Amino acid sequence: MKATVGPQRAVELLRVEHAAVRELIDELDEEEMTRPDTIRHGMYADQRLSFKDLLAHLICYEALALAAMAAWGHGERHQAIDIMRSPARSHALHYSGIADHSEHSLAQVLDEWERCHAGLEDAIAALDEDEWRRPAPWPECEPLDLGGMVEEIIVTPPRPFYRHLPVHIPDSADYIRSLR
Repeated sequence: MKATVGPQRAVELLRVEHAAVRELIDELDEEEMTRPDTIRHGMYADQRLSFKDLLAHLICYEALALAAMAAWGHGERHQAIDIMRSPARSHALHYSGIADHSEHSLAQVLDEWERCHAGLEDAIAALDEDEWRRPAPWPECEPLDLGGMVEEIIVTPPRPFYRHLPVHIPDSADYIRSLR
């Protein structure tokens, strides 16, 4: 996959996503964020998440994108490429990211979400157009550049472009009403 936008546009779109998630964080109280089985939209029919679980899920994909970018910088092909191309492995990743944070407090998850998202924005913002569109330093069956790899990890269709939240919470106002 080749990047569909440049690095600066990717950062702008990620900031829109971050602001939408931040609005929900600012609106919800701790009980609402940790109440189980409040988020039922997503890629998998068996999904039953709390808002805290959703944050863990977002962390998982953004951390994976950061790790894959670091590996790319060393000329290494990160396992994320194959995970995202395998329905079974991406399903397992979806749930492992949530499980990995289940014992963490809400405060820990919120802090990690902020740090991880900021790290991803910073890493992408530090790239110029040539770096973002540099082809994979290993053989690939189809064209792949750095930006395309990042997009495969964090915005794989049918997700809205650079948006993950709407897959799980299509209407924030509706979601808040359902909690109250």
